Amino acid sequence: MQDFLILLAQQSINGIYLGCMYVMVALGLTLIYGVMNQINFAHSDFVTIGAFTAFFVASRVATGWLGLPDTAAYLMSVVFAVGAGALLGWLVNAAVFAPLRNRGDELRPLIATIGVSVLLENGLLALVGPTPYQFDSPFSRELIRVGRIFFTQQTLLVIGFTLLAVGALYGFLKFTFLGKALRAVAQDRETAGLMGINPALLIALTIVIASALAGGAGAMLGPVMVLSPFAGATLIVKAFAVVIIGGFGNIEGTILAGLLTGLIEVMTVQYLGSGMTDLVVFGLLLLTLALRPTGLIAERREVNV
Repeated sequence: MQDFLILLAQQSINGIYLGCMYVMVALGLTLIYGVMNQINFAHSDFVTIGAFTAFFVASRVATGWLGLPDTAAYLMSVVFAVGAGALLGWLVNAAVFAPLRNRGDELRPLIATIGVSVLLENGLLALVGPTPYQFDSPFSRELIRVGRIFFTQQTLLVIGFTLLAVGALYGFLKFTFLGKALRAVAQDRETAGLMGINPALLIALTIVIASALAGGAGAMLGPVMVLSPFAGATLIVKAFAVVIIGGFGNIEGTILAGLLTGLIEVMTVQYLGSGMTDLVVFGLLLLTLALRPTGLIAERREVNV
Protein backbone atom coordinates (compact mmCIF):
# COMPACT_ATOMS: atom_id res chain seq x y z
CA MET A 1 0.00 0.00 0.00
CA GLN A 2 2.81 2.41 0.88
CA ASP A 3 4.56 1.70 -2.43
CA PHE A 4 1.32 2.38 -4.28
CA LEU A 5 0.85 5.74 -2.53
CA ILE A 6 4.45 6.74 -3.27
CA LEU A 7 4.00 5.76 -6.92
CA LEU A 8 0.72 7.69 -7.06
CA ALA A 9 2.37 10.80 -5.58
CA GLN A 10 5.33 10.54 -7.97
CA GLN A 11 3.15 10.16 -11.04
CA SER A 12 0.83 12.93 -9.86
CA ILE A 13 3.78 15.33 -9.76
CA ASN A 14 4.84 14.17 -13.22
CA GLY A 15 1.26 14.58 -14.47
CA ILE A 16 0.93 18.11 -13.08
CA TYR A 17 4.26 19.01 -14.69
CA LEU A 18 3.12 17.66 -18.06
CA GLY A 19 -0.29 19.26 -17.66
CA CYS A 20 1.28 22.65 -16.94
CA MET A 21 3.16 22.44 -20.24
CA TYR A 22 -0.11 21.76 -22.07
CA VAL A 23 -1.81 24.61 -20.23
CA MET A 24 0.93 27.07 -21.23
CA VAL A 25 0.57 26.20 -24.90
CA ALA A 26 -3.25 26.10 -24.83
CA LEU A 27 -3.80 29.35 -22.89
CA GLY A 28 -2.99 31.55 -25.89
CA LEU A 29 -5.31 29.56 -28.15
CA THR A 30 -8.12 29.87 -25.62
CA LEU A 31 -7.59 33.58 -25.07
CA ILE A 32 -7.71 34.38 -28.80
CA TYR A 33 -10.81 32.26 -29.34
CA GLY A 34 -12.55 33.66 -26.27
CA VAL A 35 -12.11 37.25 -27.44
CA MET A 36 -12.10 36.95 -31.22
CA ASN A 37 -13.98 33.70 -31.84
CA GLN A 38 -11.08 32.71 -34.10
CA ILE A 39 -8.53 29.89 -34.18
CA ASN A 40 -4.86 30.75 -34.66
CA PHE A 41 -3.15 27.90 -36.52
CA ALA A 42 0.19 29.76 -36.32
CA HIS A 43 0.23 29.54 -32.51
CA SER A 44 2.52 26.51 -32.54
CA ASP A 45 5.12 28.44 -34.51
CA PHE A 46 5.09 31.23 -31.92
CA VAL A 47 5.96 28.51 -29.38
CA THR A 48 8.80 27.29 -31.62
CA ILE A 49 10.20 30.80 -32.08
CA GLY A 50 10.04 31.34 -28.32
CA ALA A 51 12.04 28.14 -27.82
CA PHE A 52 14.68 29.12 -30.37
CA THR A 53 14.91 32.64 -28.93
CA ALA A 54 15.52 31.20 -25.46
CA PHE A 55 18.07 28.74 -26.84
CA PHE A 56 20.17 31.31 -28.68
CA VAL A 57 19.96 33.89 -25.89
CA ALA A 58 20.99 31.34 -23.26
CA SER A 59 23.72 29.60 -25.26
CA ARG A 60 25.16 32.44 -27.31
CA VAL A 61 24.32 35.82 -25.80
CA ALA A 62 24.08 35.30 -22.03
CA THR A 63 26.84 32.74 -21.53
CA GLY A 64 28.98 33.59 -24.56
CA TRP A 65 28.93 37.38 -24.77
CA LEU A 66 27.91 38.38 -21.24
CA GLY A 67 29.57 35.50 -19.39
CA LEU A 68 26.57 34.85 -17.12
CA PRO A 69 26.26 31.56 -15.20
CA ASP A 70 23.97 28.91 -16.67
CA THR A 71 21.05 29.52 -14.31
CA ALA A 72 21.00 33.29 -14.85
CA ALA A 73 21.40 32.78 -18.60
CA TYR A 74 18.38 30.48 -18.76
CA LEU A 75 16.17 32.80 -16.70
CA MET A 76 17.27 35.71 -18.90
CA SER A 77 16.38 33.68 -21.98
CA VAL A 78 12.83 33.15 -20.68
CA VAL A 79 12.33 36.92 -20.45
CA PHE A 80 13.61 37.38 -24.01
CA ALA A 81 11.39 34.55 -25.27
CA VAL A 82 8.29 36.21 -23.77
CA GLY A 83 9.32 39.52 -25.36
CA ALA A 84 10.00 37.89 -28.73
CA GLY A 85 6.57 36.24 -28.68
CA ALA A 86 4.86 39.54 -27.85
CA LEU A 87 6.77 41.40 -30.58
CA LEU A 88 6.03 38.72 -33.16
CA GLY A 89 2.33 38.75 -32.25
CA TRP A 90 2.17 42.53 -32.66
CA LEU A 91 3.94 42.41 -36.04
CA VAL A 92 1.80 39.58 -37.43
CA ASN A 93 -1.40 41.26 -36.26
CA ALA A 94 -0.43 44.63 -37.75
CA ALA A 95 0.78 43.17 -41.06
CA VAL A 96 -1.68 40.33 -41.65
CA PHE A 97 -4.58 39.88 -39.26
CA ALA A 98 -5.79 43.45 -38.78
CA PRO A 99 -6.04 44.37 -42.51
CA LEU A 100 -7.98 41.20 -43.23
CA ARG A 101 -10.20 41.55 -40.17
CA ASN A 102 -11.27 45.03 -41.25
CA ARG A 103 -12.76 43.58 -44.41
CA GLY A 104 -15.54 41.95 -42.41
CA ASP A 105 -14.78 38.38 -43.49
CA GLU A 106 -14.05 35.96 -40.63
CA LEU A 107 -12.76 33.24 -42.96
CA ARG A 108 -9.84 35.23 -44.40
CA PRO A 109 -8.02 35.78 -41.06
CA LEU A 110 -8.44 32.06 -40.31
CA ILE A 111 -6.88 31.07 -43.63
CA ALA A 112 -4.19 33.70 -43.08
CA THR A 113 -3.08 31.95 -39.87
CA ILE A 114 -2.27 28.86 -41.93
CA GLY A 115 -0.24 30.98 -44.35
CA VAL A 116 1.58 32.67 -41.45
CA SER A 117 2.37 29.24 -40.00
CA VAL A 118 3.91 28.02 -43.28
CA LEU A 119 5.82 31.29 -43.64
CA LEU A 120 7.27 31.14 -40.11
CA GLU A 121 8.21 27.47 -40.38
CA ASN A 122 10.03 27.92 -43.67
CA GLY A 123 11.63 31.14 -42.46
CA LEU A 124 13.00 29.29 -39.43
CA LEU A 125 14.15 26.46 -41.69
CA ALA A 126 16.12 28.91 -43.83
CA LEU A 127 17.51 30.66 -40.74
CA VAL A 128 18.57 27.76 -38.50
CA GLY A 129 18.62 24.85 -40.95
CA PRO A 130 17.08 21.38 -40.64
CA THR A 131 19.60 20.11 -38.06
CA PRO A 132 17.89 19.60 -34.66
CA TYR A 133 19.20 21.49 -31.64
CA GLN A 134 19.37 20.28 -28.04
CA PHE A 135 18.49 22.93 -25.47
CA ASP A 136 19.93 22.03 -22.07
CA SER A 137 18.47 23.71 -18.99
CA PRO A 138 20.70 23.84 -15.88
CA PHE A 139 17.59 23.30 -13.77
CA SER A 140 17.02 19.89 -15.40
CA ARG A 141 20.28 18.63 -13.91
CA GLU A 142 19.36 19.41 -10.29
CA LEU A 143 17.30 16.74 -8.52
CA ILE A 144 15.11 17.39 -5.49
CA ARG A 145 14.27 14.39 -3.30
CA VAL A 146 11.45 14.23 -0.78
CA GLY A 147 11.68 10.79 0.75
CA ARG A 148 11.34 8.36 -2.12
CA ILE A 149 9.79 10.97 -4.41
CA PHE A 150 12.07 12.98 -6.68
CA PHE A 151 11.74 15.64 -9.34
CA THR A 152 13.97 18.22 -11.00
CA GLN A 153 14.19 21.94 -10.41
CA GLN A 154 12.91 22.34 -13.98
CA THR A 155 9.67 20.70 -12.85
CA LEU A 156 9.24 23.30 -10.12
CA LEU A 157 10.17 26.08 -12.55
CA VAL A 158 7.56 24.98 -15.11
CA ILE A 159 4.85 24.69 -12.47
CA GLY A 160 5.83 28.03 -10.93
CA PHE A 161 5.94 29.78 -14.32
CA THR A 162 2.50 28.38 -15.18
CA LEU A 163 1.04 29.57 -11.87
CA LEU A 164 2.61 33.00 -12.42
CA ALA A 165 1.26 33.25 -15.98
CA VAL A 166 -2.25 32.12 -14.99
CA GLY A 167 -2.29 34.41 -11.94
CA ALA A 168 -1.05 37.41 -13.94
CA LEU A 169 -3.59 36.77 -16.71
CA TYR A 170 -6.43 36.37 -14.19
CA GLY A 171 -5.44 39.55 -12.34
CA PHE A 172 -5.18 41.50 -15.59
CA LEU A 173 -8.58 40.36 -16.85
CA LYS A 174 -10.46 40.79 -13.57
CA PHE A 175 -8.93 43.85 -11.93
CA THR A 176 -7.53 46.21 -14.58
CA PHE A 177 -9.37 48.66 -16.82
CA LEU A 178 -7.88 47.14 -19.98
CA GLY A 179 -8.80 43.65 -18.79
CA LYS A 180 -12.41 44.66 -18.18
CA ALA A 181 -12.51 46.37 -21.56
CA LEU A 182 -11.15 43.22 -23.18
CA ARG A 183 -13.89 41.17 -21.52
CA ALA A 184 -16.46 43.65 -22.83
CA VAL A 185 -15.10 43.22 -26.37
CA ALA A 186 -15.31 39.44 -25.95
CA GLN A 187 -18.95 39.70 -24.87
CA ASP A 188 -20.17 42.16 -27.52
CA ARG A 189 -17.68 43.89 -29.80
CA GLU A 190 -20.13 46.34 -31.36
CA THR A 191 -21.64 47.48 -28.07
CA ALA A 192 -18.18 47.86 -26.54
CA GLY A 193 -17.24 50.09 -29.46
CA LEU A 194 -20.32 52.26 -28.89
CA MET A 195 -19.25 52.68 -25.25
CA GLY A 196 -15.95 54.26 -26.27
CA ILE A 197 -13.78 51.11 -26.24
CA ASN A 198 -11.44 50.59 -29.19
CA PRO A 199 -12.03 46.94 -30.24
CA ALA A 200 -9.10 46.92 -32.68
CA LEU A 201 -6.68 47.95 -29.92
CA LEU A 202 -8.04 45.33 -27.53
CA ILE A 203 -7.87 42.60 -30.19
CA ALA A 204 -4.25 43.54 -30.90
CA LEU A 205 -3.55 43.40 -27.16
CA THR A 206 -5.14 39.94 -27.00
CA ILE A 207 -2.87 38.64 -29.76
CA VAL A 208 0.20 40.19 -28.10
CA ILE A 209 -0.63 38.58 -24.73
CA ALA A 210 -1.39 35.20 -26.33
CA SER A 211 1.86 35.35 -28.32
CA ALA A 212 3.84 36.32 -25.22
CA LEU A 213 2.38 33.28 -23.43
CA ALA A 214 3.39 31.14 -26.42
CA GLY A 215 6.94 32.53 -26.29
CA GLY A 216 7.20 31.77 -22.59
CA ALA A 217 5.83 28.29 -23.20
CA GLY A 218 8.53 27.74 -25.82
CA ALA A 219 11.24 28.72 -23.33
CA MET A 220 9.86 26.26 -20.79
CA LEU A 221 9.34 23.47 -23.33
CA GLY A 222 12.63 23.93 -25.18
CA PRO A 223 14.69 21.81 -22.75
CA VAL A 224 12.27 18.85 -22.99
CA MET A 225 11.96 18.67 -26.77
CA VAL A 226 14.29 18.50 -29.73
CA LEU A 227 14.35 21.94 -31.32
CA SER A 228 13.57 22.10 -35.00
CA PRO A 229 11.59 24.55 -37.17
CA PHE A 230 8.60 22.20 -36.88
CA ALA A 231 8.89 21.37 -33.17
CA GLY A 232 5.75 23.24 -32.17
CA ALA A 233 3.58 21.24 -34.56
CA THR A 234 3.96 18.17 -32.35
CA LEU A 235 2.49 20.07 -29.40
CA ILE A 236 -0.31 22.00 -31.01
CA VAL A 237 -2.46 18.93 -31.69
CA LYS A 238 -2.52 18.09 -27.96
CA ALA A 239 -3.12 21.76 -27.18
CA PHE A 240 -6.18 21.81 -29.45
CA ALA A 241 -7.42 18.64 -27.75
CA VAL A 242 -7.00 20.33 -24.36
CA VAL A 243 -8.89 23.42 -25.52
CA ILE A 244 -11.77 21.34 -26.91
CA ILE A 245 -12.00 19.12 -23.83
CA GLY A 246 -12.00 22.15 -21.55
CA GLY A 247 -14.52 24.13 -23.59
CA PHE A 248 -13.41 26.31 -26.48
CA GLY A 249 -12.61 29.83 -25.30
CA ASN A 250 -12.93 29.07 -21.57
CA ILE A 251 -9.73 29.72 -19.60
CA GLU A 252 -10.80 27.81 -16.49
CA GLY A 253 -11.81 24.83 -18.61
CA THR A 254 -8.49 24.90 -20.44
CA ILE A 255 -6.53 24.83 -17.17
CA LEU A 256 -8.63 21.96 -15.83
CA ALA A 257 -8.40 19.99 -19.10
CA GLY A 258 -4.64 20.54 -19.38
CA LEU A 259 -3.96 19.21 -15.90
CA LEU A 260 -6.37 16.32 -16.43
CA THR A 261 -4.71 15.42 -19.73
CA GLY A 262 -1.26 15.44 -18.15
CA LEU A 263 -2.38 13.17 -15.30
CA ILE A 264 -4.13 10.79 -17.69
CA GLU A 265 -1.04 10.58 -19.88
CA VAL A 266 1.38 9.67 -17.10
CA MET A 267 -1.02 7.10 -15.67
CA THR A 268 -1.44 5.62 -19.13
CA VAL A 269 2.34 5.33 -19.52
CA GLN A 270 2.58 3.72 -16.08
CA TYR A 271 -0.09 1.07 -16.56
CA LEU A 272 -0.63 0.66 -20.32
CA GLY A 273 2.64 1.77 -21.93
CA SER A 274 3.79 4.88 -23.76
CA GLY A 275 2.33 3.71 -27.06
CA MET A 276 -1.20 4.08 -25.69
CA THR A 277 -1.04 7.74 -24.64
CA ASP A 278 -2.36 9.27 -27.86
CA LEU A 279 -5.07 6.63 -28.09
CA VAL A 280 -6.31 7.38 -24.58
CA VAL A 281 -6.10 11.19 -24.87
CA PHE A 282 -7.86 11.41 -28.21
CA GLY A 283 -10.33 8.75 -27.06
CA LEU A 284 -11.13 11.15 -24.21
CA LEU A 285 -11.52 13.93 -26.79
CA LEU A 286 -14.01 11.89 -28.84
CA LEU A 287 -15.88 10.90 -25.68
CA THR A 288 -16.10 14.55 -24.64
CA LEU A 289 -17.42 15.57 -28.07
CA ALA A 290 -20.00 12.78 -27.97
CA LEU A 291 -21.24 13.24 -24.39
CA ARG A 292 -20.50 16.90 -23.66
CA PRO A 293 -19.84 18.87 -26.88
CA THR A 294 -19.53 22.12 -24.91
CA GLY A 295 -16.49 20.75 -23.03
CA LEU A 296 -15.93 20.39 -19.31
CA ILE A 297 -17.05 23.98 -18.76
CA ALA A 298 -19.69 25.16 -21.22
CA GLU A 299 -18.86 28.22 -23.32
CA ARG A 300 -20.37 31.44 -22.02
CA ARG A 301 -18.83 34.36 -23.83
CA GLU A 302 -19.53 36.85 -21.04
CA VAL A 303 -17.33 34.86 -18.64
CA ASN A 304 -14.84 33.20 -20.95
CA VAL A 305 -12.12 35.77 -20.30
